[in-house]
Amino acid sequence: MAQTVNVGELTLPQLELLKGQLDQEVEFLSSSIAQLKVVQTKYVEAKDCLNVLNKGNEGKWDPLPPMYVPGKLSDVECVLIDVGTGYYVEK
Repeated sequence: MAQTVNVGELTLPQLELLKGQLDQEVEFLSSSIAQLKVVQTKYVEAKDCLNVLNKGNEGKWDPLPPMYVPGKLSDVECVLIDVGTGYYVEK
């Protein structure tokens, strides 16, 4: 577990080391937040697409963006959703 340190007792080189560590941690956390926002956006887009699917779309030919080929929607109740990094979710 981490120890409590009084920064007033640290030397200048120790403070510089601490600052470097904190800067790295802030950079890592900022990067993680940015990645999570991208995933959140993809999730919301997938959710919106599912809300658009209805029985009226069944049997229609639509382009499949990742493959650049037309595809026929045969069942609006059973679809696969790409959630990223090679993972798919079935609705």
